[in-house]
Amino acid sequence: MIPVIDIAPLVNLCGGDSNSSKATSAELENVIKSIADACQKFGFFATINHGVDAATIKDAWTASTQFFDMKSSIKQSVSMTDEYPYGYENCESLGVERSTSDANNTTPDTLSPDSKETFSLGPLNSELSNMPPRKFPLNASSNFAPATERYYSAMEHLAKILFKGLAMAQKLDDASWFLQKGRFDDGHQCALRMLNYPELQYQTDASTVQIRAGEHTDYGAFTILKSGGPGLQLQLSKDKEWIDVPHLEDSFIINLGDLMQRWTNDKWTSTLHRVVATDNNADDDIIGDGGQKLFKSARRQSIAFFVNMNGNAIVMPLETCVDETHPSKYIPIKASEHLIQRHNQSMMAKHKKKE
Repeated sequence: MIPVIDIAPLVNLCGGDSNSSKATSAELENVIKSIADACQKFGFFATINHGVDAATIKDAWTASTQFFDMKSSIKQSVSMTDEYPYGYENCESLGVERSTSDANNTTPDTLSPDSKETFSLGPLNSELSNMPPRKFPLNASSNFAPATERYYSAMEHLAKILFKGLAMAQKLDDASWFLQKGRFDDGHQCALRMLNYPELQYQTDASTVQIRAGEHTDYGAFTILKSGGPGLQLQLSKDKEWIDVPHLEDSFIINLGDLMQRWTNDKWTSTLHRVVATDNNADDDIIGDGGQKLFKSARRQSIAFFVNMNGNAIVMPLETCVDETHPSKYIPIKASEHLIQRHNQSMMAKHKKKE
């Protein structure tokens, strides 16, 4: 089971608002040690007492549900394209997103599309981020834009808190290291993605897993995930077994991305993860037209916030992660170049599936 970390001491240190009293230095040290251990062993951890307003989460969740329940013409009024990497997309396949070491591998022709639909939103400041201006669906509910924008802002704030925790966990000289010198400020390229996995009925056997989102790693520094139910799994490189990530109410799941693995010279891991269908039949049998038993997996929703750096941020192994016995494994790269490479790989794989 991935660690569950109460980050109230870290939130309080950063001037945030949480349910706990002012943290002691010992409490903060315990939080930082827990983060460091989780990043090294799992690349995943869950946070509680994160300081994000419950109403902000609820409003964004409601807006997401209402949007995905709308007719296709409304959802497709702002679609993801090669030129616009945000907006709506139905049943995309992320199978090209493998581990960092496998980033150049081609995607098997047998890979099937993921059973989900998404809506993504980019940064507010298009001029500083050099990303396209935000677009919202035509005729969507009146609360959709404000609710998603409030949630986006809350995730920006939480990302800054977590960056400080990660810097301390890496024993950097300044807890604000990731937030300085144009690495992460108003020019960042973060993306919010709402995801909807429709209810499924499928035929399978005990040895078959129904995939709802193919195995992948995330591109950026880390991801803040609000999950609406079970189904998320991670794979640890040591044993290759898939481990269920428990669903916890009032928590966020944090998973490291490829850029953080690069920054830490593989000391921390960008872990493979996927989403699988869970059987919600209970005691009721569903019989298909051919007489076979069908399994049902309930609708699943989540909201992911992909924490991406400023485009011109130079990513190279940190000094704390390089020594005589651990030489640098990576050459310096601009964060934007890394994102473009990974995005292009994903788009190429999806175009290949359509041929």
